Amino acid sequence: MAKSGKTLRPPRWQVSRAAFELSAPGLKQCPEATLPEIAVAGRSNVGKSSLLNAFTQQTGLARVSRTPGRTRLLNFFKLQLRGPAKRTVDLRWVDLPGYGFAKARREVRDTFGPMIEGYLRERDNLRALLVLVDARRGPLDGDFELLEFCASVELPCLVCVTKSDKLGAAERGLLPKQFSASLGIDPGDVLLTSASSGLGLTVRDRGGGLGDELARLGDDASEAPSETPSEASP
Repeated sequence: MAKSGKTLRPPRWQVSRAAFELSAPGLKQCPEATLPEIAVAGRSNVGKSSLLNAFTQQTGLARVSRTPGRTRLLNFFKLQLRGPAKRTVDLRWVDLPGYGFAKARREVRDTFGPMIEGYLRERDNLRALLVLVDARRGPLDGDFELLEFCASVELPCLVCVTKSDKLGAAERGLLPKQFSASLGIDPGDVLLTSASSGLGLTVRDRGGGLGDELARLGDDASEAPSETPSEASP
């Protein structure tokens, strides 16, 4: 149950299979571009690994480090989403190195920017970027810069607000409008999530979840059936 007392429903599209594929130090080492890819970026302590583990319901799929900033490679995961009428969408989840206070040597940190930019700019099968932002801290400089870059290369973005369970229901309900106003994006491009409660991952609020968003972005997404009035959340 949500804190407001409303029962949350499962998303229409959920992960049916998930597996780590490989890590790549740059664009040349990425796997063959045979699947649509969704890149995931955020500050080093925003909870990217926890989000993926909760979303796939596989506790050890992505390694959760006690030291933020340890991810220095492009990490590829294969996901299969299953939705209405047992339809499936296959895609890759690509975990990008975290930015912010990464505790790596400066010369190592300086390689992150070109690697991330090269991937986002040149990867042909990249469909969208998920930008993870901590609900308690709000957007910071790196988040604004990343969204501005994506706008310049016309890459669709979805802002996933992590750790939303740390806020009360009333405060949480204001976040989509607050984030859309500060970032200059549509409120519909802001998704509230929580690795602890499953909000936006394994349970949905306001008619959707991360699986639903990714299914729309995958190759088959344009054929995915839209919600009927009987399926939509009140």
